[in-house]
Amino acid sequence: MNIFTVSLFGHREISNPLEIEKALLKEIRSLILSKEYVEFLVGRNGEFDLLAA
Repeated sequence: MNIFTVSLFGHREISNPLEIEKALLKEIRSLILSKEYVEFLVGRNGEFDLLAA
């Protein structure tokens, strides 16, 4: 099993959350479709971390 690990840690405050959320969704979908196993590591502090979660 080959696990592809992605770290999603970011800023406490972001200026355009809808734009970031849209970009995250696109990238996450791409990873899930292109890799056999994907592990996501997500922070717990700040706006970006909440969007990524």
